[in-house]
Amino acid sequence: MYKKCEHYNSVLSKAELEKELSTHYRGETDLVRCLMSRKIQDGTIQTRHELGTANEELWSLNDWPEGHGFGSSDFYHYNLSIDKAIADERAYHRAEAELVAINKLEQAPKFETVRAYMKINEKLKEGMVA
Repeated sequence: MYKKCEHYNSVLSKAELEKELSTHYRGETDLVRCLMSRKIQDGTIQTRHELGTANEELWSLNDWPEGHGFGSSDFYHYNLSIDKAIADERAYHRAEAELVAINKLEQAPKFETVRAYMKINEKLKEGMVA
């Protein structure tokens, strides 16, 4: 049966994630690394994959004008953006794992299949609430 890569998807300690951040994300600006570190320390980021997801959400900040400042509304926006992206990734991985288990798949299901499965589950949940 298909199994995800444990290197990227296993839960790491905060110290291990901070080491990953300082080792593999040296090219990022201090602002990006600082925001990623905060998300590690508050427990949002738990895996290497989630560290990469957070980094993708913050790429545009590498071009942030140095004298422009970074206020609380900016922080809130990017903080929420990371939270949403990681929650979506976790939901995707759960749905993918369910599809693999239900269908005893030997390889990863297609992205579109997983997303369709997620939409079906959302509609079922809505129907149960209504």
